[in-house]
Amino acid sequence: MNDAFDFDLAELTPADDASEEAMARVRAGELTVLAQHRTAPNGAHSFVLARSAVWGTPGEPELVAIAIARDLSRSTFTFETSRHATVSFAQNWLVERGLPARAHHAGQRRSPEAR
Repeated sequence: MNDAFDFDLAELTPADDASEEAMARVRAGELTVLAQHRTAPNGAHSFVLARSAVWGTPGEPELVAIAIARDLSRSTFTFETSRHATVSFAQNWLVERGLPARAHHAGQRRSPEAR
């Protein structure tokens, strides 16, 4: 897929230490994006389901769910990640963080509203 996935955070800074640490643990070039959704109209929230290409501890889940919330008025973002063994667990985690239930199909690359 895309070797250089862009989280679109270039003009923003982490809102807290946890977001900065989570961002440091994820390298976009090591991800294969399986599905993503970005809210309309301004894209303040992004939800990504990806497969990690990095081999970690044997038996470690290879699916990574990522939830990003941008505060455009403050030029900050929060960045959360969670590893999962199955797509359904990853989708549930993303829905708990605001992913619209209709948008969580693994084959969906991008919501029609975000195009």
